[in-house]
Amino acid sequence: MENNQRSNTINMKIIKDILKGNEKLKNSYVALGTFDGVHRGHRVLISEAVKKAKENNGISVVFTFLNHPMEVIFPERVPKMINTLEEKLYLLEEMGVDYVVLQTFDKEFANCTKEEFIDNILINALGAKEIFVGFNYTFGERGAGNTEYLKSISKEKNIIVNEVPPVEYKGYVLSSTLIRNLILNGELELANCFLGRPFLISEIVEHGKKYGRLLGFPTANLKVVNKVYPPFGIFGGSTVIEGENKKQYSSVINIGKNPTLKPGELSVEVHILDFNDMLYGKRIYVNIEHFMRPEKKFDSFEDLKIGIQKDVENWRNYSDGK
Repeated sequence: MENNQRSNTINMKIIKDILKGNEKLKNSYVALGTFDGVHRGHRVLISEAVKKAKENNGISVVFTFLNHPMEVIFPERVPKMINTLEEKLYLLEEMGVDYVVLQTFDKEFANCTKEEFIDNILINALGAKEIFVGFNYTFGERGAGNTEYLKSISKEKNIIVNEVPPVEYKGYVLSSTLIRNLILNGELELANCFLGRPFLISEIVEHGKKYGRLLGFPTANLKVVNKVYPPFGIFGGSTVIEGENKKQYSSVINIGKNPTLKPGELSVEVHILDFNDMLYGKRIYVNIEHFMRPEKKFDSFEDLKIGIQKDVENWRNYSDGK
């Protein structure tokens, strides 16, 4: 078992590949799923598990995957994820989950029968009293198990099965695929509505070329990773710094190629308003709340400085008026 080492923790514990260790859980209330994005639909399901665990002096557990199952089943169809693993864990911590079980989805696990999944994982390893699944949940070899099968064996196995129906919001049935496409198409505010919180980017701050500091607008530079991002542009949002007890700092964020100073170089640069401390090596959590404008190439260093100043002023005015 591994304790989560992030500074903003609420003592959530992480177990990797539970069948390979000695850890056995008892009296658990288990949410099952991939949970990419941890969107409003996922939150209904996970919140129920957390609530029931508290009511029954049990533990809430999210059973999910270290890697996307598609990597093994259909490698050519693997989607870019809404969240990195670190981001997903952060969001689950926010919800008050006690344990996250991260299962490696490999060929061995893919060949696990539906009966083996129930007996070896749900009963023996997780000690599940109740499980919480979406209406379209499948499991076991070739997806042979589903919610109807779970309900059919629930009395025999002494497990209560809670099926969460499709969650609709603003006329849409929520899904990670829908939200992923909204983000990619630049419909950020609708995506945020469906997520139930702002789109999250979290990485460790790296050394950059320090142009921002020369301009009077220092930035925290984050690596671009293999996940979805909105179309390139300038965004308003907020930043949480590890170790600072979830305090939120208003921020202006550049996602893209920075065509004036670093043409062609992909980056995420975060200017935290009224903040000058060094953040190198620290993890930050950046909430992308509002699209402000597309990226633009400025004719001079001075024009860029004026442009950034306008972005900061516009974001202050927008966020003050919210």
